[in-house]
Amino acid sequence: MKISILLSALTLSASAGFAQMSQRAAARLLDQATWGPTPASVALLQNSNITDWLNTQFAQSSSSLPSQPILNSSGNNNTNLAPVQAAFFQNALTGPDQLRQRVAFALSEIFVVSQQSGVTPAYAYPAYWQIFEDNAFGNYRDLIQAVTLSPAMGRYLNMANNNKASTAHNTAPNENYGRELLQLFTLGLTQLNINGTPVLDANNNPMPTYTEAIIPNMAKVLTGWTYPTAPGATPNTNNPEYFTGQMFAVESEHDNTSKLIFNNLTIPAGGTAEADLNNLIEDLMSQPTMAPFVSQQLIQHLVTSNPSPAYVQRVAQVFQNNGSGVSGDLQAVITAILTDPEARAGDDPANAPNPNLGHLREPVLFMMNVLRGLNGTLGASSAINNYTAEMGQNLFNAPTVFSYFSPQYRTGSGLPGPEFQIYSTQTVADRADTVNSVLYGKLDQSTTVDLTPFVNQAGNTTDLLNYIASVFLHGSMSNALTQAATSAVNAQTTPLAKAQAALYIVLTSGEYNVIQ
Repeated sequence: MKISILLSALTLSASAGFAQMSQRAAARLLDQATWGPTPASVALLQNSNITDWLNTQFAQSSSSLPSQPILNSSGNNNTNLAPVQAAFFQNALTGPDQLRQRVAFALSEIFVVSQQSGVTPAYAYPAYWQIFEDNAFGNYRDLIQAVTLSPAMGRYLNMANNNKASTAHNTAPNENYGRELLQLFTLGLTQLNINGTPVLDANNNPMPTYTEAIIPNMAKVLTGWTYPTAPGATPNTNNPEYFTGQMFAVESEHDNTSKLIFNNLTIPAGGTAEADLNNLIEDLMSQPTMAPFVSQQLIQHLVTSNPSPAYVQRVAQVFQNNGSGVSGDLQAVITAILTDPEARAGDDPANAPNPNLGHLREPVLFMMNVLRGLNGTLGASSAINNYTAEMGQNLFNAPTVFSYFSPQYRTGSGLPGPEFQIYSTQTVADRADTVNSVLYGKLDQSTTVDLTPFVNQAGNTTDLLNYIASVFLHGSMSNALTQAATSAVNAQTTPLAKAQAALYIVLTSGEYNVIQ
């Protein structure tokens, strides 16, 4: 069944209600698929349907980040990421390609490159980010190849100038990229069933996807690539760092021997660097573990940290086959994630809430959701990244190759909760301080919010809380939160103070900070 037919069937589904979405259903979908619902975007979706909305988002051209100079005004290497970060947040706040940006950000948290660990030039990041914008709705195979040949990744995980072994110099190929390509980008450490549960051996032990013995062979497969040649320079066997364009092959430094890799597959002898890379990616795409491994992480970023095995299986099956025999079709995968019954179950307030559904708003998402809901604007001197950094997420500065938080992190209850790894007593206080600055002061000299729509409702406490709930809580607020907000409102005397007090209680609540 082609994805268009699948969407048509979903549109007609009475249980999902896609043909005539409620305000709650529209807000929930937009909270999962954009940087945050606004009254205008909710109304637009309600007057359309999920099929048309998805098709519009898939057709939106990508918002780019501005190119940066290689050198700064002093003639030194330019490492100032502030203009790139500011442009990212501006795009997130107002860009029409909301779904593309959200998916691109999720992918960038899987394929990490960080200024903290070697990739210091600011001009490397717009081009690297564009890989995810361009491939967000493309094929995962093409994404793997684009990332592999990115000079930024080449520097970050040492694939650039990774030469074949030399007995004369007593050197061996670097293993970093080959290892992380398996562990983090494609297969993980453990073989998975289609539903994301581990494959067990006869002794009920998880079966590994690869052994340490094959890592040196993975490194050999990936030898012989160097940085792009800078304008005016002469190509060399090992080019110096240059981050515009793709890396290119140097056959004299490629190991073209036969190489045994994962699952007893062999890269045949005599291949070029390009042929060996192509064979490797095709072998990766053929592994049944990839579909649940990648699908589960995308579900975690967009919908819920703790998807059921059945949810993972439904999405992984689409990853394996989009209905036309194509595997790795991310547009089909994203559609499956967002239209899955588990994702849409909460759209109907009559359904019993699932306490395990949802995920913590990571700092970047939290910051943008607040600003979109409060009619925020960003100016030339916006410094939003300072606030997300304080909350544990410094954009393009992930502390490790595992990103800002590990996808395997579990909460104290034992349930998966990746974002909670950076949710500490200090960062909770930082969130509250940020909300206080947004409502009662200024984030910086050029960031503004407009509380007028909330102030206009402050003459009646019920109306005010209903309006806040419609903007930030999908139209519903628990009795406990309603009582706390009501008490805060009743302690104030002016409409502005009432609106500020109610918003502070809501935006610092666990009910808001966890998307459900």
